[in-house]
Amino acid sequence: MITFNRSQLIGAEFVGEDTIRFNGIQEDHIYGMEVRMDVCLKDATIQSVSGNMKRYTNDVCPQAVPVLQTAVGLSLREEGWDAKVMREIGRKGCEHFAEIIIECGRCLNQALASRDLWEAICQDPTLDQQQFLDDRGATS
Repeated sequence: MITFNRSQLIGAEFVGEDTIRFNGIQEDHIYGMEVRMDVCLKDATIQSVSGNMKRYTNDVCPQAVPVLQTAVGLSLREEGWDAKVMREIGRKGCEHFAEIIIECGRCLNQALASRDLWEAICQDPTLDQQQFLDDRGATS
């Protein structure tokens, strides 16, 4: 039997009042990729991005790392931002990197909801957490 497993893990941390840092990892039996991306909370614009290829299939793969810079300045609130990432980074660089950036961007709202829930619990430890998230529309 042939098996395959790919895992993606996205972490987010608030590194200042105005910045969220995403760390994305994608691993399978062939590839091992990492992306670190800082996003401005004010306008959801990618401020910086870097990548690391731990495992890849050929010598051309590492040439995709500089292509990541085309994501800088892109807003995660812009219509079609994910298609643009796939077009500019996926096709011209590496689809795996593009997939990680897209998944990081998709996690923005959940990360903000998590931060806001934490702050609300600090204010009121008896807070109904599910109701808080439902009111935000964050559980969908």
